[in-house]
Amino acid sequence: MDIRFVAHAASSQRIHDGLADHARRRLQFRLRHRSERLAHISVRLGDTRSGLDRQEAYCIMQIQLRDVPAATVVDIGADAYDTIDRAADRVAQLVEELLNVADGRRLPSA
Repeated sequence: MDIRFVAHAASSQRIHDGLADHARRRLQFRLRHRSERLAHISVRLGDTRSGLDRQEAYCIMQIQLRDVPAATVVDIGADAYDTIDRAADRVAQLVEELLNVADGRRLPSA
């Protein structure tokens, strides 16, 4: 499973490395049983300031499965680690749904 990581607007390389390691561990744990069907996953992290001068983290995970169209999950929150966790959980659910549809087992949920 190829996981590509890009971080934007974080304050130091140490933070980048810590977030990248967390994202890799979380995705590998959630998707280890489907790794043969995954072409790659792209993870983009960053932070932004809202209109009320609050800083929020965002996580964008784009998954590319073999023989299935690409899909993207976006999550925003106050804590980057929690944002990664939520996005990874949603990616795992989405992968299962996409592979079930591709294998003809059932229709995706609404």
